[in-house]
Amino acid sequence: MTGKLPPGPSDREMLSKIRSIQNDPLNFLVELSKEYGSMACFRVFRLPVLVVTSPEGVKRILQDNHAAYSKNTIQYNALKAITGRGLLTNDGSDWLRQRRLAQPAFARPRMQALDQIIIPAAATMLERWEAARKAQSVLDIDREMMQLTLEVVGKALFSIDLSGDARALTGAVLTTLDHIVYRARNMVTPPAFLPTPRNLRFHRALAALDQAVYQMIASRKRAGDPGDDLLGMLLAARDAETGQPMSERQVRDELMTMLVAGHETVASALTWTWMLLAQNPPARQRMQAEIDTVLQGRLPTSADLPGLPYTAAVFAEALRLYPPAWLITRQALEDDEVDGFHVPRGALLVLSPYALQRQPAYWHEPGAFLPERFLQPEGPPRFTYIPFGAGPRICIGNQFAQVEGQLILAAAAQRFQLEMAGPPPRVEALVTLRPQGGMHMRLTARQRVR
Repeated sequence: MTGKLPPGPSDREMLSKIRSIQNDPLNFLVELSKEYGSMACFRVFRLPVLVVTSPEGVKRILQDNHAAYSKNTIQYNALKAITGRGLLTNDGSDWLRQRRLAQPAFARPRMQALDQIIIPAAATMLERWEAARKAQSVLDIDREMMQLTLEVVGKALFSIDLSGDARALTGAVLTTLDHIVYRARNMVTPPAFLPTPRNLRFHRALAALDQAVYQMIASRKRAGDPGDDLLGMLLAARDAETGQPMSERQVRDELMTMLVAGHETVASALTWTWMLLAQNPPARQRMQAEIDTVLQGRLPTSADLPGLPYTAAVFAEALRLYPPAWLITRQALEDDEVDGFHVPRGALLVLSPYALQRQPAYWHEPGAFLPERFLQPEGPPRFTYIPFGAGPRICIGNQFAQVEGQLILAAAAQRFQLEMAGPPPRVEALVTLRPQGGMHMRLTARQRVR
């Protein structure tokens, strides 16, 4: 151990930056790496906070020595108010057991069959879009993507049609997520039990989500058949030592995690993809030409995806520029050394896919939208591209998200062209990256390239 902490701003400098950090944490992280390099350190109430933006550091923390770092951080502890001890927030042996139980729901054959769920849901949305186009309406594409991806998650993982409840449930998800971000960003907030307007909104929204999840569990139990989906796997699971089933609360936590994290993240990625395509007509035209050539006017299937490499590259590049999970945090359980610097026990480690994936040392023209960079056979250097995390705790739904994103892009882009209805919205770094005020766009019909 060198005993040397990374360089970084002084306590006085940090005090002067508090307001700007709260208003624009993304810019703070990018500028911090520009000034101090691949590792920077500052203190918050004497707690060392180490910001890591190097592939070597990411590899050390998330893969090679991952057991020395826990999710006992403000970020994940705040999320527990919604998801409990689900896969996203759990740690240790409990997490590993839950991961093994859930993994079969994301096996390759299931991913290949996702088109049977995604495409009918997308087709219904596109019919609604056609009516909006004829009426010359402006759509909030952020809200559209949220509703679509919620419907997909409901059918794919729980075999339940949530389309009728999509607007209410997506609103509840956003309310709960915004609330915990508010509490995390503000050092002094009213206790959760006080009936302030903000607290009341949060409790109502969480109650609506709880009601939906517990209804899923009760309905499946009444049916007497666990079913062959994630919900069924969790209900049928038995402890290897005691033979006991998972408690209803454990099942609730896993379902809530998948319900919240499994649709809002993909919706965010798709929303920013549509904006980037509208801002980059040559890339949009190239993607449209590929889709038209391969699909010949029919809806896509999973079998078409290998023939749509540029469409995949567009989605990958959007995930590089606007990774929904823009922040990953860990607590050091023991002293360690990362990138030649000392990591003291108890320190908070901050890894930002947003900042890492915009580093000029690893990315040519890092701020530019260049999907072709993902068409190179070698791909990006390892651990420089981590929109789904890395190591053993890489997102369990990463293949699900990529298949879903590409199919939705292909289905919609062959029929419509989306244009911005105003200036690009400000990026809000909440639990995911969200467009402030929504993503308002107009639709025009397309003629297929022949």
